[in-house]
Amino acid sequence: MEAIQIATYILITIFIVGLTLKFLKYQTMPTHLRWELYPLAGEKKRPYGGSYLEEPDWTDKPHEEKSFLGEMEFMGKEILYFKQYLQSNRSLWFIVFPFHVGLYIFVAFVGLLIIGALTMVGDITVSAESSNVWGKLVHYITLISGISAFILGTIGCSALFIKKIVDPTMSPYTRRIEYLNIFFVLAVFFTGFLSWVVVDITFESTRAYMYGLITFGKMENIPTLVTVHTMLLAVLVAYFPFTNMMHFIMKHFTFNAVRWNDEPNRRGSKLERSIVSLLEHRINWAAPHTQTINRWSDVAKSESESGIQGRVSQKGDS
Repeated sequence: MEAIQIATYILITIFIVGLTLKFLKYQTMPTHLRWELYPLAGEKKRPYGGSYLEEPDWTDKPHEEKSFLGEMEFMGKEILYFKQYLQSNRSLWFIVFPFHVGLYIFVAFVGLLIIGALTMVGDITVSAESSNVWGKLVHYITLISGISAFILGTIGCSALFIKKIVDPTMSPYTRRIEYLNIFFVLAVFFTGFLSWVVVDITFESTRAYMYGLITFGKMENIPTLVTVHTMLLAVLVAYFPFTNMMHFIMKHFTFNAVRWNDEPNRRGSKLERSIVSLLEHRINWAAPHTQTINRWSDVAKSESESGIQGRVSQKGDS
């Protein structure tokens, strides 16, 4: 087994462990602050806004269920063609869209390389000259997806990198690590594009690399440029769970769990127990007037008392 194979296995393991830990971290994070922006995706009765919480007797009714298909429709439009970017910032959409489409196609390309390698394990040739229809189909779909991914990804990533540098509305808010991340992704796309143009016009060598990973066999005659590209990709994959690029696959937490969650806080519910536990967290504010406040429960209590006193005062004035 060659060093690049061992390194790839290690980097893939880091990715799996890192992704699992990130999922667990997100899943066990404290109860979020609600956006309370309406209408909610999947809302059946109020597609144009409003909430069941506006009804005076909502506590006596069962919690309204939202449409799962409605939520998926909204999320699909956002993931596939970035509807909100298109509506609010069209100039940026022309950059973000090809960049992300390139990423999506690239993921499909890697999947097709795996399928091609497994096809080879079954003693079926994957090439334009293959006598097997399946082998020929996999070859052409892989070729189309790889070329499309590298061209769209390189163009979109380059444009986004330049946009963040020259746009006065973006550059002040772009951290250095974000430039590094974009440049890293660009390096993967560009080396893939170069390897295709220069040494691997049919992606045969890239597929052979994948075949070696799957079979734990020896990798022979893999061009240096293909090796550089695949190792950059493996390092990026291992790095991915530890960056803000995780939003790419964390739509459930950002949409379902934050933007659309309007679960009622009923007495004795899991949500209430979660909030009560959060109220016991300590506060270490330094302002002199907060020195008597030790926990968030003290803040909630003072806010509640202020609200009651305000209502009493208004009633007395009237």
